[in-house]
Amino acid sequence: MQWFRLYTDITDNHKLRMLAFEDRWHFVAILACNSAGLIKGDNEFLERALAVKLGVQLRELDEIKRRLIDVKLIDADWKPVGWDERQYVSDSSTARTRKYREKQKATDSVTSRERHNDVTVTPPDTDTDTEQKQKQKKQTVNWKDVQRRVAALDVDWSLFREFLTTRQTLKARNTPYGLKVLLNKIEDLVSAGENATTMIEESNSNGWKTVYPAKRDRAKTKSAVELATDKNW
Repeated sequence: MQWFRLYTDITDNHKLRMLAFEDRWHFVAILACNSAGLIKGDNEFLERALAVKLGVQLRELDEIKRRLIDVKLIDADWKPVGWDERQYVSDSSTARTRKYREKQKATDSVTSRERHNDVTVTPPDTDTDTEQKQKQKKQTVNWKDVQRRVAALDVDWSLFREFLTTRQTLKARNTPYGLKVLLNKIEDLVSAGENATTMIEESNSNGWKTVYPAKRDRAKTKSAVELATDKNW
């Protein structure tokens, strides 16, 4: 189902508060129509279609348009002002999953070549338990590899570093192995259709050491009509 962003501070937006209650709903309905692809320049029946969607007569639709233009919420072509700055292509789970799988496929190909190039003719001797523990202590995180995997998930690096800080506060160790397990889990959930950024933001805000899939009822709530609004409109 198609959806778009509608931010919680919409009730405080000064432009919307200048409108009557029914026009606030009319604006939300126009946002939904725009997200569905109804509002296009080549749609000769646009205003008739909008009148049907909003449940009004054409003469009333003209007045609605005038009032929304007056507060600069839409333009003369019915397009919501600032739409592109407040909506994100990554919100589409289908497109996001496809993009992630393409990046992961390319990454796996490079990793596979590097792994084969690193193979030696004579395998190294087996370390004792003590030597293995000493090596583990000396291991450092390959941050370049971590950043590459985080970027492939379309997650902001500063958000991920903040999550790592939260984990440290909770006594979770961000060791090379620990980060590998964490990233593997995130990648598996993203492959199943979850949003990596959403999961990390939720874990960070709730003080969790790891990530969890979104609950279905919470995912349904987030799929409600959404709009990016701010006081700069």
